[in-house]
Amino acid sequence: MINASRPRRVYLPLRRTAVGGVRAGDPSATGDPSHGLLGKLVLAGALPMFAQVFHYLNELPPTYFLSKGWPFLTMPLAFYGMAQLRLPVRGVFFLVLAYTLSFTPFVSILQLGNAFLDALTTTIKVWPITYYFSASVVLALLAVPLQDVRKLVIAYGITTFSVMVLLFLFAPVSWYSTKAGTGKLMLYEMERGFRIYMPMFFGMILIFFLARSSVMRRKAILGVFALMCFLPLIFIYKQRIAIAAAFLVAAFGVVSSLPAQLRRVAYGLALVAAVVGLVVLGQKAGLFGEDSGAIKESLGGSLTVRQNSLALAFGFLGEDPLRWAFGVGATTRFSTVTLNDIFGNRQFFISDLGWVGIIFEYGLVGAALLALLYGSCLVYLHRVARASGDPLSFALADFVLYVLLTSTVYSVVFTPGELGVAMALGVYMDRCRKAATTPAPLAVPASFDIRQSRGKSHVSLGRITIPRRGG
Repeated sequence: MINASRPRRVYLPLRRTAVGGVRAGDPSATGDPSHGLLGKLVLAGALPMFAQVFHYLNELPPTYFLSKGWPFLTMPLAFYGMAQLRLPVRGVFFLVLAYTLSFTPFVSILQLGNAFLDALTTTIKVWPITYYFSASVVLALLAVPLQDVRKLVIAYGITTFSVMVLLFLFAPVSWYSTKAGTGKLMLYEMERGFRIYMPMFFGMILIFFLARSSVMRRKAILGVFALMCFLPLIFIYKQRIAIAAAFLVAAFGVVSSLPAQLRRVAYGLALVAAVVGLVVLGQKAGLFGEDSGAIKESLGGSLTVRQNSLALAFGFLGEDPLRWAFGVGATTRFSTVTLNDIFGNRQFFISDLGWVGIIFEYGLVGAALLALLYGSCLVYLHRVARASGDPLSFALADFVLYVLLTSTVYSVVFTPGELGVAMALGVYMDRCRKAATTPAPLAVPASFDIRQSRGKSHVSLGRITIPRRGG
């Protein structure tokens, strides 16, 4: 019952929609320019950390260790994002995190004899999945305008190729390492010579953006720039599977952006080219005659190492249905007992086995959950891109497709933060566009009074008194 002598005050705190971007006419969008500049600088520093650009570059100790600790430094933001943000596909993210962070370490204790702390240590590579939530919170708090976010992502893509070329042209030979354990950025191999294993998150997005934009914006010069980006990939980066996957995804982006009639013709030509390519590969593999060994010779030692790792992985899984269903977990190089110790072989690398490595570590159940996660993100980003018609949104979706194509060799949990930040950017850009086209709501006071007047209930909003019906 309402007390007529003393009005009851109800406080409604004003909230900023966590992933809603900045509305047109929002005072925060036209505030202090220095505040906007600070937000851009903070985002410029945080975005490469979320994208795991420095996660495996032990040549740069400060950023390397910062990247390793970034999931834990941003954990409060991730928890806030999980609890407060209504993010798409978050249910699948929760399932994957619950399975990989709790169930799989327990399995590794049973199957591999891991100590408790060793089992927890193996989950470090999975924690960056939480970047989806923490990066979304950072984007929402900074509220950097959409155009500036786009410029930042593209600028980092250009920087990726520029640094790669400059290092290749001017870095001394002494900077190159012959062992992956001592350095992973600049490598020298007998088969591929000098090469630079550059983190390519922003670089690949730039390629897909240029490929899409060349058709959608009808600027052929952008297509030329996209093709030019493949030159440093071929002659400096030299990751064969990654280059082939990037070319296929870029070609798909160009073809799918064409008008309907041209698109059907292009799909037909692509089908013919795919058949011819399969025939050539089959011939090189010796399927249509004597084994020429051309593919084996071109892949060299990397194929031998993967064949050895596959044999060991399948042998360990054996005929045990529980191991196939839930995996056996993993170890780290700091574990008391490592997989190399168990197998008695130093040439076992689970990260190079693609989905076989996923099944080995997480089982068919874990592999299905990860496939569901990446597939759900791909569908969402592609749907958002089609609704907006934005080439950069399409590029984010293309990047997830690229990761799935390369997952035949590279594990999808090798750099899961890339998926998280791609999704965070896609969601933020989508909400910014929607906010810009939605009229800003009328300002509502942070409190209102409910009181009785002449036997009727009233709601007082500032100077306006609205009689309640049915009083």
